[in-house]
Amino acid sequence: MKHDALLMPKYRFRSVLDITPEDLRKMGAKAVGLDIDNTLAPDGTMKFIDGAKEWIQSIQAAGFPVMLVSNGSLLRVVPIAKRFGLPFVSHALKPYSHGLRRAAKRMHVDIHELAMLGDQLFSDVKAANRCGAIAVRIDPIPMKSLYPHYYAWKEKREAPILAEFERRHGYGVYED
Repeated sequence: MKHDALLMPKYRFRSVLDITPEDLRKMGAKAVGLDIDNTLAPDGTMKFIDGAKEWIQSIQAAGFPVMLVSNGSLLRVVPIAKRFGLPFVSHALKPYSHGLRRAAKRMHVDIHELAMLGDQLFSDVKAANRCGAIAVRIDPIPMKSLYPHYYAWKEKREAPILAEFERRHGYGVYED
């Protein structure tokens, strides 16, 4: 897979809250890996999107195990895991796929059945594509960034990839 292909998501949603159990079934997912920063909460904060806990519970009630898969440290991830009652992989080292593989193994699913939901093309999507997980890009939570220079650089690099994705598919689950 060429470098740019590793950065191309399979699906794209505006928010995790937009993803339904039926969407996950259509993707071929049997489990969910869930990023934290800019996906569930603005980067480095404990201000979660409204409805996050209820969304997680609805996904679990539909039979999908959910696990946090974060590059964050234990100090960041443990309190969030406790808050949502979720298992976790911290220090996931995305864009490498080790953390996603650990999550799939712990949830007893094949890596190809793991939908990795995250905001970063350069970490979440790339890690998912490297190991054959289902790469689902969630638009980052709008916020004032803690790292404005990094996010400006990242957005500039992501723009052509996301424009190409939009040209091909748009938001949501589509038929191949």
